[in-house]
Amino acid sequence: MVAVLAEVYTSQHVTNGLTAAGAIIAFALSQAFAVVAFYMDLKDEPGSLILMVIIPVMFLAGLLISVVASLG
Repeated sequence: MVAVLAEVYTSQHVTNGLTAAGAIIAFALSQAFAVVAFYMDLKDEPGSLILMVIIPVMFLAGLLISVVASLG
């Protein structure tokens, strides 16, 4: 809930587009990690299974950041 409120505040009050996009992506990733950890019950799983989920998410995050950076 805190990440959602911070995301809304950032989208409304931050004037620099690249900073706002980076902050919103960071908040969205934190929400995704929370969903994966709690709702998919990965908080109690071994590290290798967690890495199987986190590595593709980080790869996609890098792609999103590079796309957003190339647009500006």
